[in-house]
This record gives sequence, structure tokens and C-alpha cells, in this order.
Amino acid sequence: VRVIDLAADFRLKDSGEWAQWYGMPHACPEVLAEAVYGLPEVNREAIRGARLVANPGCYPTAVQLGLLPLLEQGLAEPERIIADCKSGVSGAGRKASVATLLCETSESFKAYAVPGHRHWPEIRQGLNAVAENVGLTFVPHLVPMLRGIHATLYATLTDTAVDLQALFEQRYADEPFVDVLPAGSHPETRSVKGANTCRIAVHRPQDGDTVVVLSVIDNLVKGAAGQAVQNMNIMFGLPERSGLEGIALVP
Repeated sequence: VRVIDLAADFRLKDSGEWAQWYGMPHACPEVLAEAVYGLPEVNREAIRGARLVANPGCYPTAVQLGLLPLLEQGLAEPERIIADCKSGVSGAGRKASVATLLCETSESFKAYAVPGHRHWPEIRQGLNAVAENVGLTFVPHLVPMLRGIHATLYATLTDTAVDLQALFEQRYADEPFVDVLPAGSHPETRSVKGANTCRIAVHRPQDGDTVVVLSVIDNLVKGAAGQAVQNMNIMFGLPERSGLEGIALVP
């Protein structure tokens, strides 16, 4: 039996850290070591032979894909990274909650979980795999839309002479579900609605030493079920695009 887990149970490698963030002891910590984190753009070969794949969270998918090209090449200072993220209401799940009622969320916009969000250790764990001493400030926001995540990511460059556009294009050139937009672009969440696609744009405002990466996904597809199908395709030797070639639902 091979398993792709859509929940958060196997995303964190440290059972103590998992218990701290999820408020209960881990039910099967002995399995954590063999679980493969299911971000294909990083762990494709490990996913191929895995018995248990931990499907990533929605925010962690958008944030990691946006920052990995910089950190892998040592081109951003890892100690002071800011992830300013916005999510549609479906990111909270389908449980009944006053906070997600139409009258509560419509025509309103707010940050939440600023002291700490469960996706923070997951993002940091992934970034720490390619860089040391990652310092991450992660602030999620709730916006009045049904689905979609927009991550605005800030970091300080270690080399201002680097061609950021070329860096991102080369990193994701062979990735079927990451779309690096032309220079100067501003991706919209509606452009990935219903699609297993992460769209990314990279900017360097005023030609300074701050890099701003914009990353958008559909939290229900590339941030959840679509990525699970992508992982399944990899695990069973199917074409990676199988079942995932639908274009975004615009409008």
C-alpha cells in the first residue's frame, strides 16, 4: 500500500515540533522518518519510490516555490525573509465557523495568526533544507474570495548583479506546473483558478537590494488535490501531466 496524505500529519520531521503546533501528541512518530515531502519541484526522485508522501500545505507550496531559486544559489540573505500571504476563504476548510460566514468576510480584509501559523514550521523546514539559519516572518491574510493564494515574498539580495529573471526561468524551465511570467508581470489568482499551476514573477524595485517575488496558486489544486494527483502520477510512473492539463477557469 502506498499513501499520499493530504493532511498535515507527516509534513514535519520533528514529532515534538508537530505536537507543539498541532496541540496533540503525534499518533505515529515512528513513520515520520520515511515520509517524503511531496513538493515535486524539489523531491521528484524521492517521491518516485516513496511509500508515504506528505502532500504540502497551500501556503508552503506558494512560498517555497517563490523562494527556492534564490536560496538554492545563495543569492538572498536567509536570516530576514518576509512572506506576506493572502488566501481565499476555502483555505480554512468547510467546517462551520462564524469567521468564514459571507457576512463576516465579504468586503473585509484582515491578517490572522500573526503570532504563529501552523504552516510556518513547514515553510521554514523546507527552506532550511537549502539554506542555513532561515529567519522567516510569515503573516497570512484572509481576503473575500473563494479560492486562491497570493504570496508576496521579500528578501535581501547578496548579489545585485544577478539576472533574476534568467535565474527563475532556468530553475523552472523543465517544471510542467511552474510558470515564470515575463519580466515586469504581476500574476493574478484568477489566472490559476482550477489549474495545477504556480505562477511566479520576480521584481527588484528601484534596482535596489530587495527582491520581491510574487507567487500565486489555487489553494485547492496546486495547494492540495492537484498536487496530490501530480505526486500520484510520479509514484506510479504515469505522465506527470495526466489529469492535470486543464487550463484556468477564467472568469
